[in-house]
Amino acid sequence: MSYQYDLSDFKRYLNDKNPKYRVDGLIFWKTTIPIPIDLFNRIFNESDHIVTDYVYQLVASAVAFSHQEQFESTFEVAVTDLPKGDLKKKHSVLLAWLNEQLPERSEVTRMAYEVADTLGLDAFTFSTEKVAEALQHQGKKYARIFMPEAVKAHYALIPDCERVGTANTDMFGNIIADRYGIYRAGFGDALVAIFNGLLDFRILCSGRGEHLSNYRIIAPLIEDIDVRLAKTSDGSLWEPGYEDDHYITLNNEHPLVRNLSEEQSRPLAECLFFMGEFENGQFSDTNKKLIENLRQEVSRSLWIKHD
Repeated sequence: MSYQYDLSDFKRYLNDKNPKYRVDGLIFWKTTIPIPIDLFNRIFNESDHIVTDYVYQLVASAVAFSHQEQFESTFEVAVTDLPKGDLKKKHSVLLAWLNEQLPERSEVTRMAYEVADTLGLDAFTFSTEKVAEALQHQGKKYARIFMPEAVKAHYALIPDCERVGTANTDMFGNIIADRYGIYRAGFGDALVAIFNGLLDFRILCSGRGEHLSNYRIIAPLIEDIDVRLAKTSDGSLWEPGYEDDHYITLNNEHPLVRNLSEEQSRPLAECLFFMGEFENGQFSDTNKKLIENLRQEVSRSLWIKHD
């Protein structure tokens, strides 16, 4: 099966792996667990940041386990209990220790760049500060971190790390939940499935040493019309705004927008600009509510059709 690195193919990839992973309207279903589609899309669209966090968690586990005796005597924390929020109290000492253990050409630093390259991170730059932050996360432990085979091949070169990634591979669901402030029961398993699948998908689409191509629409440039490309507050395709002058926000996460070229988006943006202007010009609360409902229902129908 051939895939390209974009959102629609990622959904297809997950469904091909497991038919119970599916999109239905505005919901992504991981078997019986529903995830709002805008959250699913956001995870994919922000995946470079999330995958970078993942690389730093790998680095953090590698440096701690490969220097277990020294780490445990210095910080009085068992490496099997990492990451651990209590280390925030020792941040400056931890950072100094990491700078000592992670010189520019260390095995762990080299592993970080190899893994970043394998996962298609174009602009990865190593930071011991980020490693320290990773070690201070309070959540599931390094025995539960997932490693695709291509990642494990690099990680296995670090000595004394055999206990990392040996248990249930659900660690990163907790980290993504913290990132987005999601604490609803049951979401963790769905986030794990999405993230672990995303790592495999990035490797499948990029290959080692190649960079991922992500397709994004360019904001339409229309003379005398203020169109801003960003997420709308209610998920609608467009949303009117007013500062000194009228403008509209065109939802860059809506599948209709993602699938249009710049040339195709110009007439759409122009039409929606004047619809937004009409909405902004209403003084009747009843009229405003009617137009708002129309905007949301049309946006939802287009989302279902084009997703």
